[in-house]
Amino acid sequence: MNNNNTTLQKILDEGLHLIQKHGYNGFSYANIAESIGIKKASIHYYFPTKQELVQAVLQRYNKDFLNDLAQIDQKFKDPVDKLKSFFQLYRSALDNSSKLCLCTMMAAEITSFPEEIRTDVNRFFHDNEKWIENVLLQKKSADSSVNPDRIADQSRLVLAIAQGAQLLGRSSGELEQYDSIVNHFLANL
Repeated sequence: MNNNNTTLQKILDEGLHLIQKHGYNGFSYANIAESIGIKKASIHYYFPTKQELVQAVLQRYNKDFLNDLAQIDQKFKDPVDKLKSFFQLYRSALDNSSKLCLCTMMAAEITSFPEEIRTDVNRFFHDNEKWIENVLLQKKSADSSVNPDRIADQSRLVLAIAQGAQLLGRSSGELEQYDSIVNHFLANL
């Protein structure tokens, strides 16, 4: 990898870290520059505006998350195992310095974003909901108690539980709280 690609990746990685930890409005180019040891001008070379940087971080995050979901689909046949792995994706952010899912963090600040960023955040949630719907439809095939007319609502519920449990686990500093909420939900699924 050449030096330009390394610098670009470091900028994106640190941008992701800072947004997950402090939110969109809680970081600046100066924070990134200081953290990775470059000048702010180097960041502006790749991303003239904060909006462009955040969009690049979001797009990479969405792509990586969708790849993770595809890997879950390949690894597991059982829908409940797929949902457990989905919840583990959200928990892994908490394991890593009490960060939040990028889009969970950004949802709290959504009204302060330009429309393009709002669209990217909402696309992430839409993609998650569609993946969950597919998993719930697989569960329906195996379990007649799943109401097909309620799949979309149930999908949003699963996503809300992942995000809400993540927020509560982070705010309390107790990862067990996340685990307890998720395990209770899965036991009653």
